[in-house]
Amino acid sequence: MTAQDAGASEVGLQRIAAEGLQDVYFRDGGGRAQGLLVEFTDIDYIDVNL
Repeated sequence: MTAQDAGASEVGLQRIAAEGLQDVYFRDGGGRAQGLLVEFTDIDYIDVNL
């Protein structure tokens, strides 16, 4: 949200979200899937609850 408030581009926001998803969900904080890269492409909608 800080990046969005600072004027980050849509591509930049997608990159930040993909990196977070990659680390937390797929890599489990560094415990697995070390070489995995996640990209958001052609996103129409995402629902996130904080």
